[in-house]
Amino acid sequence: MMLVSALARGWPAAALSGLALLAAGCGAASSTHQAAGVASPAARPSSAAPAPGERAPASASPAPSASCPAGTAGTPASVYTAPGSPATVQPMDAVQFVSARQGWVAGAGRVLATGDGGSTWTTQYTGSAKLYQVDFTDAEHGWAVGTNALLRTTDGGVTWTALAEPQCQDIESVHFVTPDLGYAVAGGAAVWLSGGVPAAVGGGQLLRTTDGGSHWAHVAGAPAQAQTACFSGAADGFVGTPGKVWHTADGGVSWSLAFTEPPESSGVHPPAPDTTVLECAGGNAAWVLFLGYGAALGHAPYMAYATQDARNWRVLFEESYIESAARPGVHAPDGPGSYPGPFSAISPGAAAFVGYTPPLGYGAAPLEMAASGGATLTKEGNVGGVSVPEATAFISPSQGWVVGETLPSGDFVIEATADAGHTWTRQYQAR
Repeated sequence: MMLVSALARGWPAAALSGLALLAAGCGAASSTHQAAGVASPAARPSSAAPAPGERAPASASPAPSASCPAGTAGTPASVYTAPGSPATVQPMDAVQFVSARQGWVAGAGRVLATGDGGSTWTTQYTGSAKLYQVDFTDAEHGWAVGTNALLRTTDGGVTWTALAEPQCQDIESVHFVTPDLGYAVAGGAAVWLSGGVPAAVGGGQLLRTTDGGSHWAHVAGAPAQAQTACFSGAADGFVGTPGKVWHTADGGVSWSLAFTEPPESSGVHPPAPDTTVLECAGGNAAWVLFLGYGAALGHAPYMAYATQDARNWRVLFEESYIESAARPGVHAPDGPGSYPGPFSAISPGAAAFVGYTPPLGYGAAPLEMAASGGATLTKEGNVGGVSVPEATAFISPSQGWVVGETLPSGDFVIEATADAGHTWTRQYQAR
């Protein structure tokens, strides 16, 4: 996959600048549409985007509703990674842990699970689902999302059931608060995976379910152009839109603009506002990664912020070449790597950020730990054994996992640390 530099991969200098929005006007959520499936990592090009119309895994789905505009039903968004190249779903693209022992890894055609902190991994699902996100609320209730599947389990992954998706729209990401209450971003012309959380690009809408994903409805009054969403509870939540973060304290009844990223300097004209990737961390705390467009000399722009109260925001870091030149007034420390990578919100005060640096040999995955709400940043070196990071999950500042590809073998691995990234142990390896 990745070679020595971004330019060697033939990645475009600017991408996604002219993506068409999916047709609007879809009706209320329906239980008579299709299921879903997969994605990719921090930076992974491919020769072609996923084939259109590929949205139905475990069971056959009924014909599209007649109320859907022509050509919109069942057509998935394309999958992209930084700096906007078409991507394919990889064998391991997502990871989540709900405790020090219980966790899952999902990817193309598989879900793996561990009950002993990763000492052993068991295959729970094999099939056609191309999965790029896994979301569990506890050890029993979880969901997996991808380009051709939306799956649910109520028994810890022993069995997975395909769920119907909303009328006219495919769900691109989910975030559940309880086994029943959850939110999703649906629609969009593309799904961007560079931050480790699937982000809809162009036309995303916020949906809510109160029955575990069996039925979905639009959240009236939610910000338009939703890209990512997360909730810390039934009341407090955030939605990311291009270059902005919105907050609700009443379960989505009303929204206020919580943050807008600093403007570019005069003369800088990106093809579109930055894509906003966010993770909640309890209460009104959130960690946010802004993904910019374009790439040059092995660099792609990004910058990170954090808040503990949805009012006061702290800049964490920025990419040191393109981003710092576009916003010279920010004066933030260098981020972890020349390309954006996945991150994991641990608590209101702590988060782990994994970057990607393609120019270093076959590629490197630097780890940076944020503490005290981002007031303290510590560079912990590279994630051992990972050339291209796909996803990460930390349950504490010391214990975490990173999923990615190792080069030149092309194998996909699960690496674990129990000492904040000082040492790494390979727990799983597959082609």
